[in-house]
Amino acid sequence: MAGKRSTVYSAQAITFSVAGLDVANGLGKDVFLEIEQEGDDYTYAQGLDGEGVFSLVPGGPTRLKATLLQTAAGNGVLTSLHKASLLAGGLTYPIYWEDRKGTSKGISAAGVIAKLPNEKFGKEADENVWEFILHDPDRLVGGH
Repeated sequence: MAGKRSTVYSAQAITFSVAGLDVANGLGKDVFLEIEQEGDDYTYAQGLDGEGVFSLVPGGPTRLKATLLQTAAGNGVLTSLHKASLLAGGLTYPIYWEDRKGTSKGISAAGVIAKLPNEKFGKEADENVWEFILHDPDRLVGGH
């Protein structure tokens, strides 16, 4: 069976820090981090005669969603950071994530929390989804 490989993934091996503060605890029930580049790196236009051109588009924002259990201590940390940023007139901060069992990682030197998350209170504890806007992150979409 040469050529077949095996690997191990663990959500507990995910590092996520905001402004140097570790908030990768109290992870959500299913998806914890979701990173989405909002725009394409290139656009394409084709003339009537068939000639085409690819245009490199300067980096647009990337959205990162972090889901924490409603009971996670990280919610208070992120709330405090967001409020401090607002009171200071809008400060940005570095955001970093890494899969320590693999090669996926990313960093943005300038990010902000878009807004405080929606909250729900019910029979059982729920989750809070924090949305971040990242400026020009350096990402490596890797593997294990």
